[in-house]
Amino acid sequence: MSSSKRISERRKLPQQQRSREMVAKIVASTASLLLKTDPDQLTTNLIADKAGVSKGSIYQYFADKDEIINAAIEQLAAQQAPVIEEMLRSVTLVQPEAAMQSSIDILIDVTIANRRLIRYLAERPDYTRTFENISGLNATLLAMATLHMGHYRDQYRHELSPRALAWLFFNMAVSTTLRYIESDDPISLEELRSGLKFASAGLLSGSKT
Repeated sequence: MSSSKRISERRKLPQQQRSREMVAKIVASTASLLLKTDPDQLTTNLIADKAGVSKGSIYQYFADKDEIINAAIEQLAAQQAPVIEEMLRSVTLVQPEAAMQSSIDILIDVTIANRRLIRYLAERPDYTRTFENISGLNATLLAMATLHMGHYRDQYRHELSPRALAWLFFNMAVSTTLRYIESDDPISLEELRSGLKFASAGLLSGSKT
């Protein structure tokens, strides 16, 4: 079910301040649980206990658990995206090798910290689209990487445009890290870090082919 359909089917939109505060508490509690609990083990009873409300109160505003989770994912996307963007923006104009290494560390650390939620999203395309639509993170990170590659154009391989360099680096780092957690850590975390840094160095103009 699409996120827009979930919103349209919400049983009751909160009108009063007290009702809005209750809905906000339910969503915030669910978002907190998603970061600490296996999402597959999340229940409306657990959400109600965390939010300090009755299960009946939850169903006044949400049709089912999926609708609550979707709202919580929207909140997490809105909260986390600016933090990740700021961390990566801080290294955008750093020298290429150091910038790529720092970016890889940031992406790995964020992914590992949110591994349960990320695995859950990976199995549910609707939720993944919700996160991406709200955060706009992929487009922003690609734009920042393209800016970096363009700024240091002479230090990267001339056969590739800045956008191609950015796309290859971003997708190599993100896709490999996602595959790492989906495969239950097939190698050590340090090998993952080192391997991605070795591979990304191949984009530099002085690298050996």
